Amino acid sequence: MIDFVRFVPDSRAYNLGFERFVVFSENPSELPDSVLKGYLIRAENGKELIEKLRRAKRNWMVGVIGDLKVIRSAVMRWRVDLILDFPGREMDYVTVKMAKEKDVAIEISISKFLNSEGLRRLRLVEETIDLIRIVRKFDAPFVLTSGASDFYEMRPKRQIMEFFEILGADVERAERWMERLVRRYTDPNYIMDGLEIEENFKF
Repeated sequence: MIDFVRFVPDSRAYNLGFERFVVFSENPSELPDSVLKGYLIRAENGKELIEKLRRAKRNWMVGVIGDLKVIRSAVMRWRVDLILDFPGREMDYVTVKMAKEKDVAIEISISKFLNSEGLRRLRLVEETIDLIRIVRKFDAPFVLTSGASDFYEMRPKRQIMEFFEILGADVERAERWMERLVRRYTDPNYIMDGLEIEENFKF
């Protein structure tokens, strides 16, 4: 069980049903080796996105935050692994389709629901249901996470899955995409789906 967060979790976080964490930070070099390192790129435009992508190390998972133009540019870049979730994110039909074609995952997190209420939360629910429908239509890569910025935004794995299942998400599919994404950075034998190096293979 893995979760994507924005802070370095302490021992309490592992009691919520998670074995590992991918921590997204704008400075992954400062993260401890106890977590998987995620490079959070916050870009205002395509030029800034490209400049920051050049700094990405091979063992960093890369996630992008930006407006719709930046997101569309990001899904076209081979080094980008996923579009991170954040309040106010825009994801439209065309962008989800592009994400599918370019194998870029879409994060859907529970944290923004915890930081909203009333009509704003209702709108978030409606927007998320629409996004889940589009993701399902194209079978686009997606992951369901806490997206937490601190321990108090975290929720048990089961609660996250049950919440998004109510909104129509295929939680088993999301877990497979999560495993696939993480294996790119943790399994030395993994190349791509259906293509792996056999342990006893010798050149």
